[in-house]
Amino acid sequence: MIGVQMSQSIVDRVKEKVRHHLVLQALFGTLARVGIEVAPYYVTHEYLNPEIKLRLDPELGQVVTALLSPEEIEALYTHPDSKVMGDVKATYLDERCLCFGLKVNGETAAYMWCNLNRCHSRFDVFPLKDDEAYLCSAVTFRAYRGNNLAPVLRYEVYRHLNQTGRTNFYSLTEFFNTSALKFKEKLGARQLRLGLHIGLFKRFHWSITLKKYRV
Repeated sequence: MIGVQMSQSIVDRVKEKVRHHLVLQALFGTLARVGIEVAPYYVTHEYLNPEIKLRLDPELGQVVTALLSPEEIEALYTHPDSKVMGDVKATYLDERCLCFGLKVNGETAAYMWCNLNRCHSRFDVFPLKDDEAYLCSAVTFRAYRGNNLAPVLRYEVYRHLNQTGRTNFYSLTEFFNTSALKFKEKLGARQLRLGLHIGLFKRFHWSITLKKYRV
């Protein structure tokens, strides 16, 4: 009987958490429609954990991770599943960010960007040290989703950057993006702090720290 009560209590807490998130999302969505952006986010620390083992379905075929060429990067901008465009594209090119791609049988199936100079998120901006990198804009094309490609690509990027002396990686994760949170946790990522971005009419912006986590 006690076990049943405990299980029900856990279920109730999970339901309440989901309900709370949905209410917040609805509230923030309403504010956004009148020009007020409120976006909670995590600053996440990532690193190479050699003990983590990731597997891909062998039926996928040949899988290779590599830096993409300028021609391959240009092709990303016109892909219907791509989310890199406009001012963000200019930032990546002007700051000479690196773009890594995961190819399946020679075709780019997923990609992500890496800034070696600073975190340039619209939510937060901060400089990086020589052993750090900012990881962002990870995309898996729709035809290849569900194959565990995102964590594999990220792990391979860790390995590449480690070889260049960069061992500490940072990313920003939107508070409500549970899928991104889960796949980063799969790689051993840890939350450093919870922040809140506030924007007014796309003209004024503030970012504040709500909570810092022990690491």
